This record gives sequence, structure tokens and C-alpha cells, in this order.
Amino acid sequence: MAALRWIGFVLAGVLAILGTVLTFAPAAWLDVGLREASLGRVRLAGASGSIWDGRGTLVFQEAVDSGAPRAAQVAQGMALPGEIRWHVRMLPLLLGIVEADVKMDGMPAPVRLGGGLQELRVGAGALDLPSADLSRLGSPWNTIRPSAALSTRWEPLSIRQGVLTGRVSIELRDVTSAMTPVRPLGTYRIDVNGAGSDVNLSLSTLSGPLQLQGSGSWDRRAGVRFEAQARAEGPERQRLQSLLGLIGRREGERTVIRIGA
Repeated sequence: MAALRWIGFVLAGVLAILGTVLTFAPAAWLDVGLREASLGRVRLAGASGSIWDGRGTLVFQEAVDSGAPRAAQVAQGMALPGEIRWHVRMLPLLLGIVEADVKMDGMPAPVRLGGGLQELRVGAGALDLPSADLSRLGSPWNTIRPSAALSTRWEPLSIRQGVLTGRVSIELRDVTSAMTPVRPLGTYRIDVNGAGSDVNLSLSTLSGPLQLQGSGSWDRRAGVRFEAQARAEGPERQRLQSLLGLIGRREGERTVIRIGA
């Protein structure tokens, strides 16, 4: 009986320590989860608070050497303007149920996260950001060094075992490039449609002298495979020829852009 009491005391102590660790777990721990889930392409910088109630900056990047120091890894990406803030309800999560609210500068309203350990559901939402430097996303963006205002809209989404289901629309508004004096190059829309194991991508031009049209797919392991055609129209056609030579391969009258092919 004495041995059983000691075992009970030890278990109670372990649970108390575990509860304390979880209660005060730093927000930076979320960076580990984001890194693993996105294969190093989404990170959290400048995190403060706890994993239950905190804030930080989202960073998008190409996958980098995981052996490098964490600060060096995060610094290589494109940080979204403003902070992301979250509140996770502790008791449901301990029971395997996700209940959280996420808010970010540029969001008209918080977004609700729900689901379980096997499937994460993201409520419908929107995000508008001022001009952002896209060159830090890596190739091919660092070649043409573009900037654009971002506007994103999405329907309710679900993510199950790395598979996305739902629709996302991203507008790149008033795109400019450091490699040409033509401003703006145009406004473009990228549509992301996840259905089952397939995530399909499409690119279309809404306005502007640089016309882009393309399609492709995304895979969690292989990344993006995308092909687009570019051409210049209107009075800026001649001034855009040098930029067309940078962004892709000339095939007759067209310029072909391939990513991941």
C-alpha cells in the first residue's frame, strides 16, 4: 500500500509539472508546429505571450536549412505587415478539440479555428495588406523584385492530414518591379481550389499592360508546379520587353514562365 501511495504521489507531481509547463508554454513553441506542418515554408517570428494567448509575425519563405540557427532561418523570409494574435481555449484542446480565434492587422473580423487533432477547420475570412516586398519569397520572385498590395478572401476551409479543401482568392494589386520603370504592371488574381488530394492554382490578369495567364498545382511534399504565359500590350509593350526576358523563356511571340517544372 505504501508503494502505491508513493506511485500516486509521483504521478500527481508529474501531472502538476506537466500542467504548469503547458499553462506557461511560450508562444515561440508554435513556430515549431508551423515549421513542421508547412515543411519550413511558414514561420512565426517575434512571438510573445503563450501558446494559448499570444502574438507574433507570420513569415513566408522557401524551405531553408533546418540546421541553421532559428533566427537566421526566420529572417530569410517575407514577413507579413502587422501582427497576428491568437487565443486558444485550453480545456477543449486538452480534450483533443480545437477552439481558437485568430486576428491579424488587415482582417475585418477574427477568424474561428475549430476541429480536432485529425482535421482543422478555418472559418471564412478576409485579409487586406498594404504593399509588400515579394522578392524575399525566393525564386523566381527575387529575380524581378516585385511589390504589390495583397487582398485575400477565403471560404470555410478544412485541412486534414496536410490536404486542403476549400477555395482561396488572392489579388495582387498594382504590382511593380524594381527591374522596370513601368508602373504599375497590373493587377492579378490567383485562385486556389483544394479538393481531395488536389490543390489547383490559376492565375489571371484583371488589368494592366503586363498580361499573365497560367495554371498549376501544389503538393505538400513537391511544392508548386506552375506554368504561365506572359505578354505585353498597349503603349508600354516595347518598354516591357527587357522584363519579359527576365521572367521567363521566350518562345516566339510569347514568354513562358515555369515554376517547379
